[in-house]
Amino acid sequence: MKNQKGFTLIELLLVLAIIGIISAIAIPALLSQRSRARDKSAIQNMTGRMGDLVGQYDKLKEAASATIPADLGLYLAATGGGDKNPWNPATAAFNTTLSASTATTQALALTHIAGIAAGGTKGLVEFALAPPGTGTPGFIEGGVLCDNAQGGGATPIYTVCKATAIE
Repeated sequence: MKNQKGFTLIELLLVLAIIGIISAIAIPALLSQRSRARDKSAIQNMTGRMGDLVGQYDKLKEAASATIPADLGLYLAATGGGDKNPWNPATAAFNTTLSASTATTQALALTHIAGIAAGGTKGLVEFALAPPGTGTPGFIEGGVLCDNAQGGGATPIYTVCKATAIE
């Protein structure tokens, strides 16, 4: 037998089959991770801006502004220009028009914003304001539509919401 150099056809086919099997397992897992990373970025956009809006609300309340919802929208537009929607980078991360809410409890606030965000665009953060009333707290609510279901349970939840009480 002669001195053999290189690989045989069987060896090459075996290596290709192994690479194909590994690829079939790895590619779907990687695609799922990219989707989850986009969702986490959108949720982080929402939670980060919630703290900003609460602080800005307090400043506007102290200044006795009569147009707090509009002023909060202007604040979002002025400070959120660099933030992009992780699902569509060509669009903004936030809807700068705060919707009005009549929520009197945190559960109602979360239900309200979940309904708004569920009908929206993936990754676009929606905010709502429920001003405080006599004997009822106010809320700044935020919600974002995600691609992956959040939390455990029988019914998957694709909208992540947060409500913060204001006085």
